[in-house]
Amino acid sequence: MYLKLILLFFSFLFLSQTVLADSATLNNGATTNSQQDVDGNDEFLTVTNNSTLNTGATKPANITGDTVSVTVDSGSTITSNTVSIFADDTSDLTISNSGTISASGIVAIDVKGTTDASITNNSGGQISATRNTIRISKSASNSTTGLTITNSGTIEATDAGSAIFAADSNTTATVTNNSSGIMTNSDNSNATIRVGASSSVTNSGTIKNDVGNDAIKLYGNNSTITLKDKGIIVGKLDALLRTGSTLKINHGAGQSYFYETEGSFTLKDLDGNQVVKGSAGSVGQGGSETLDELLSYKSLNIRQFLNRYKDSENLYDGNGWGETYSSLLNRKEHTSNLALEYDLFNVGANLISPLENSDFILAFEAGVQDFEKDHKITYQNVSAGFYLPSNKYLLNLDSFILGGITLKNGERTILTNTTSTGKLNINSNYQTFEIHSGVTKTNSKLIPNVGLTGSLSITPSYDESKYYSWRNRKVGNVSVFFSDKYNLINDNNNNFNLGWLLDFRNSVGEKSQVYSINGTSATYKQDNDLTREISLVANLGYEKKITDNGKFTAGISAKNTNQDAKSLIGNLGFKLNF
Repeated sequence: MYLKLILLFFSFLFLSQTVLADSATLNNGATTNSQQDVDGNDEFLTVTNNSTLNTGATKPANITGDTVSVTVDSGSTITSNTVSIFADDTSDLTISNSGTISASGIVAIDVKGTTDASITNNSGGQISATRNTIRISKSASNSTTGLTITNSGTIEATDAGSAIFAADSNTTATVTNNSSGIMTNSDNSNATIRVGASSSVTNSGTIKNDVGNDAIKLYGNNSTITLKDKGIIVGKLDALLRTGSTLKINHGAGQSYFYETEGSFTLKDLDGNQVVKGSAGSVGQGGSETLDELLSYKSLNIRQFLNRYKDSENLYDGNGWGETYSSLLNRKEHTSNLALEYDLFNVGANLISPLENSDFILAFEAGVQDFEKDHKITYQNVSAGFYLPSNKYLLNLDSFILGGITLKNGERTILTNTTSTGKLNINSNYQTFEIHSGVTKTNSKLIPNVGLTGSLSITPSYDESKYYSWRNRKVGNVSVFFSDKYNLINDNNNNFNLGWLLDFRNSVGEKSQVYSINGTSATYKQDNDLTREISLVANLGYEKKITDNGKFTAGISAKNTNQDAKSLIGNLGFKLNF
């Protein structure tokens, strides 16, 4: 029995060596000039441990068997003067590179008439040739189909060719360039990537040619390009004379971009951004979309300031007073309605001076509205108006009216294939004119105050420094609110109080923005969910009498809304004589 087992073991070993007779491993820093012919099925070629396969032959690695794997480990090399790895009429070939595959002549890797081949260039891997680095061609009997190329390293054509080149329009390939992947060519007359029919190219990394030449060329019909994340494209996207071509964009909600295209593409933005034809462009609507929200924040700030003034007016004996404040607000992103995430930080001062029948208000504010997708707006506002307590013309209600101007400076970074970096910084300078008014019925204890406010802003037409133009827009708000305050400590020198406010806001008037990208007009309609807002505000306030006719005040307010916007506002007040 033991003899039979020994004979069976050696028979199996013999058969294994027969099947893998042409398999080879170059190891331990070895260098060989011998061509490696891998012509059997299920064989392999491995170059590892700083070894080199370098031959003057046309095909240092000559693959004609099926289900063959070629592995080049980090620090190891396959190189030649012509074609370094050649596969002809094979199926299920796997090439995995973490080292270097190069050719100083024609092609680094040539897959000719192959079926279901896979080429993976790992992070740190280098594949280069002076002409077409990876060539996809047909043999006498077959077109290459089912090829998958995944790149996380560098694939480069250093002279007159493409990084990936489909020699036949009927070849199919799936090309994925990951975030660390770089694909370039040095000959701008050829596309960096050229693929045949029913192929797809997905980029999250960098694909570069010279500006104005082709980065990706669709050489066959029914192919798709997908641009993802913060991937960089330099050079045109070309589908000239092709049909069924699709361009998908997946850069994230609110990311602005402009891509020059040639030929006809079906355009799709996978994040729901509005993509505009005439090439392919989109612009984050944050600056326009949030106009009604900023109006609401300003109106709420003025109302709370006037409440603090009214509660303390008996201390001032006809003198004015003022307060400084700072606030920080964050609104979360909601892709379902394209609500863009942003942070708003501002500082300001509110001043008031009694007149004969009213009080004069003067307000200053400066801030930064910072959107998540490379868009920032800095602004300065000045507003002035009147507060009329117990206005006899309005049923003895407290009322106010305030008008102002906001100067805005916008900066956005867009993704584009029209610059050598794949990005472009764009600026804008424009103004917004605002008016706020409201009335409040102040009730006795245990009954909340109730009020109604209205706001309107007008933003005239303006252009950004490149590509984007905006038509004038009018935005209005109407709010109904309830509020109350409770004194926790109240004596001659100190007051500590707790307050709350519940605000129901609805936008009125225009809910759409007319704009254009590179001269092509479009209209963006704001989602209805973004035009209605419920806000709940909690306040803590402290007042300290410091002289017979003056005092120091401090407070903090926290706000939350149904639009997932949260803010924290701090204010300091002091008596002023002016």
